[in-house]
Amino acid sequence: MRIAVTGGSGFLGRATIEAAENAGHDVWAFDRSDGNDVLGDLSALDGANVVVHLAGVLGTAELFEDPENAVDVNVTGTLRILQWCRENGAGYVGITMPPVFPSVYTATKVCAQSLASMWHREFGVPVSHVRAFNAYGPGQAYGPGHPQKILPTFARAAWTGQPLPVWGDGTQTVDLVHADDVGRMLVDAAQHGDDAVFDAGTGEAVTVNEVAHRVLDQVGNRVDGITYLPMRMGEEPTTV
Repeated sequence: MRIAVTGGSGFLGRATIEAAENAGHDVWAFDRSDGNDVLGDLSALDGANVVVHLAGVLGTAELFEDPENAVDVNVTGTLRILQWCRENGAGYVGITMPPVFPSVYTATKVCAQSLASMWHREFGVPVSHVRAFNAYGPGQAYGPGHPQKILPTFARAAWTGQPLPVWGDGTQTVDLVHADDVGRMLVDAAQHGDDAVFDAGTGEAVTVNEVAHRVLDQVGNRVDGITYLPMRMGEEPTTV
């Protein structure tokens, strides 16, 4: 296959490109870092049999400050990719998430998934969805301008001698899945196209407190434990 990966220079994008290369596919990144934008010229997709669509604006509490941009990129951007796939006879693989709590990001991903299903049903676009749980792995972004993901947030706090920040009481659970596995599943999903949803997760739930204590164990408990903070906007304690 010839696979274009939107957001291909991002965390999961890099894992997807590596997985596609390992599987013998011709693959390339379509990314803003290369001057490409899902809201702009899509000609850099030309020649793709399948588009793995990962480009998007991430965040939870952060997106309440700029919801219009999230809707533009995550919803309108997805619609433009679907239109391109329809016009060029290409398949579409989208990434979605479990509807674990109401947030701007969740709303945009639910809408994007529904649009893709509609384009499959009404226009025959081959569509697959990968529902990723809590992805982690090398190169996951941390710091200003990036959403605070659990493992890089905990690891950086532990390495710098700070207490690990836990929002809520820490009894909420996560399903941690390695980015390489998510990338492999995104590539595998491209071979389907019947609007199926594939879960990218381990099926093993761990509490946030358990994750925090495992990180503390890895650094030899060199930090002052855990600090508990109020839940952020757009988040609710949940289980997977």
